[in-house]
Amino acid sequence: MSYSTIDLANWKRSEHFKFYAGATQPWFNICANLEATVLFETCKTNNFSFFHAYLYLSQVAINQHQAFKRRIVGDELRVYNNISISCAVLADDQTMRFCDMPYIEGFREFSKQVALVEQRVKSTPFMAAQFIGQEMAHDVVHMSVIPWIHFTSFSNARNTALVDSIPKIIFGKTKQTSEGLMMPFSVEVHHGVMDGLHVGRLFDTMQALFDQPSLLF
Repeated sequence: MSYSTIDLANWKRSEHFKFYAGATQPWFNICANLEATVLFETCKTNNFSFFHAYLYLSQVAINQHQAFKRRIVGDELRVYNNISISCAVLADDQTMRFCDMPYIEGFREFSKQVALVEQRVKSTPFMAAQFIGQEMAHDVVHMSVIPWIHFTSFSNARNTALVDSIPKIIFGKTKQTSEGLMMPFSVEVHHGVMDGLHVGRLFDTMQALFDQPSLLF
């Protein structure tokens, strides 16, 4: 895990950081739709996994925005060099598994490695002891997919006793509308490390990548 630290005393958001650091619930959520027609049709035409494609483009987008690479760890505010994805997936027994997907720059290799990781974790029983009380990896973004609901809002479960600044991103069920194939995109972040402006910029980057998914090639 390679990272640098922000000099909080001289950071332009230092007072905002202090303000939200003392909040009992310092998170905010923004949920809106992404237009996914071009990406979906590209995947269909080229026999790509749509799931892998939007996860990969999420990894690309997140790593373009420093705000989404910031993490509160102890007394430090760190900026990690590369952020990977930890995504909840559904196993054959209809229960959830956590799937840590490697940071890989090329889509084809990313998709190949994710398929292998998915296969492994889905065949492994979920054990709470693997996670409770264990040190948290910070160079990730937590993701999940709710493919059964075209939702308009979302709230994540969390342990409020712990300092957790890892963004939570949720994708929902696509829905064909007069405006195209719309896909819910929920982003929940710690207000101490970013503002609505930063979330808005991520939405813009995601939509641009969905509209021109050339990085898949």
